[in-house]
Amino acid sequence: MDELISQIVEKTGVTAQQAKEGVTIALDWVKDKLPSDVVDQLSGVLEGAGDMAADAVEKAKGAAGSASDAAGGAASSATDVAGNLWEKAKDLLPGGE
Repeated sequence: MDELISQIVEKTGVTAQQAKEGVTIALDWVKDKLPSDVVDQLSGVLEGAGDMAADAVEKAKGAAGSASDAAGGAASSATDVAGNLWEKAKDLLPGGE
């Protein structure tokens, strides 16, 4: 369903919220007109697509968080190394400053 909403936003210029509301209205209308077994199949497809999209978003967030943590750890390590090097270099300078 997210893909459909994205396409509507892209092609019409409406906001994502407006597109979502339009899709919801259209789906409700279709549900009223179609036999219940067809509605069940359609709902299953839409829910499955929504679940897959939600899973993909969560995985992307997890990967981004892991990358951010790794970058933070690397920056912290680099800062520690630079500080240690500075301390050693100061010892080599005349006057130890």
